[in-house]
Amino acid sequence: MQFIGLDVGTTGAKALIVDERGSVLGKGYAGYKLISEGRCVEQRADDWTECGSAAIRQALEGRDVSQIAAVSLSTQGASTVAIDGCGQPIGNAVTWMDYRAITEANELAELLGDDYIYRNTGWRMNPALDAAKIMHMKRSGEYKNVKCYLSTVEYVNLFLTGNPVCDPTNSSIRQLYNVPGGGYDSRILDAAGLRYDELPEILPTGALVGKITPEAAAATGIPEGTPVYNGAHDQYCASIGTASVENGDLLLSAGTTWVVMGIDDKPLFTDTYIAPAVHPVPGLYGAIASLVGSGASLQWFKNHFVDEGFREIDEKAGLRGQKANELFFYPYLSGVGYPFWNPDARASFTGVSLEHDKFDFARSIMEASAFSVRRTLEDFTANGFAPKTLRIMGGAAKSKLWCGLIAAAANLEVEVSAENEACALGAAMIAAKGLGVYSNFRDAVSAMAAKTRSVAPERELTEALSSKYEKYQRMWSCIAGYYENE
Repeated sequence: MQFIGLDVGTTGAKALIVDERGSVLGKGYAGYKLISEGRCVEQRADDWTECGSAAIRQALEGRDVSQIAAVSLSTQGASTVAIDGCGQPIGNAVTWMDYRAITEANELAELLGDDYIYRNTGWRMNPALDAAKIMHMKRSGEYKNVKCYLSTVEYVNLFLTGNPVCDPTNSSIRQLYNVPGGGYDSRILDAAGLRYDELPEILPTGALVGKITPEAAAATGIPEGTPVYNGAHDQYCASIGTASVENGDLLLSAGTTWVVMGIDDKPLFTDTYIAPAVHPVPGLYGAIASLVGSGASLQWFKNHFVDEGFREIDEKAGLRGQKANELFFYPYLSGVGYPFWNPDARASFTGVSLEHDKFDFARSIMEASAFSVRRTLEDFTANGFAPKTLRIMGGAAKSKLWCGLIAAAANLEVEVSAENEACALGAAMIAAKGLGVYSNFRDAVSAMAAKTRSVAPERELTEALSSKYEKYQRMWSCIAGYYENE
């Protein structure tokens, strides 16, 4: 039997075909664009389905499609499209990066209180999430004859099966779901002017959504009638794909945006607004901290200042340890979110001298990301989370230097995932579990999760970075004070 995991992300769709042992048999990818102007960041909802279909067709090319047994989704969260009574999109989808709903976010925070919103939805009030965003869409007058508001997972489920179904992890990041109680939060909905019938049904991850329709079969190449099982938000799929499903596991998704997810047996609410939600594995919760600017900073630096490729940057920056000892970078190119929450803060280099070159700067950017991980682990630990493992996936996982810096800064062995498409792999594992090949997610993980290699912290580097981290923190307190006084 073979399973399809489809990861519908922010800038593209990735399809993965695996067997019941997790062996990758086919891959496909199709990218799409963001449509941005000022605070508005949109995309075509039909790009999700059209490019998802193209990615699946590419992955299926030359394969016996009769072996495809089940399908599931991994998706970006809180990108939402208004749908009419015929299931057609009204305008573009408003993405999770869109900040047009600041007025509505402030109104909801004042009406309900920041503490109520965070302690019940798991997210501090945010204009990019759906409580405020849909409230703004309703007020704008641009969306006529709306039947419902669907995020990515529901829209693609609708396309594949005719049933727009959501899951708890995606409902949570929409800021409409009550994490302690389960189900939609009636106070949030009332305050935002939302009716229950304007939102999709919520089913558990792994529940049957429906079967591939004739139209979806023609578009994707998946046989008609193939079952589709309810997926999850991409970070939760990644936790399954990397075997991060035990209390104390930590996953670092190190792509453009770095995200740390801790797995716990209780929801983790903190003064720094770590975001908890129900995990697909019964009895567990995820806790998310987004490290804004971490991955994007090196890409920005390369685009503007470096002609060499990432491999050469990695090699030469690896030789710059002692020379860059007093050089620091603060990666807040677009403000800082967790744990400081100051949108007015900006990035900066400090400790620059005549001897420094572009590879010293590159190393300081990589160290800054590693320091962000350490600070996050300290925050998790201070709030009662006991880290046992740290797994890493994404672009930074390809960098020997970066993985070593993270291990040394955290003083924790790092397990690097062998499969870079862990989100799609996790979705395929959900499909296998949904079909009943495995009785629970832990059995699916044991059989199918991506293999890892270990990176142990080097003693000398750990000691050097520990000393540098203390200086890094002291300098930030000076910089932060400047922005607080603005």
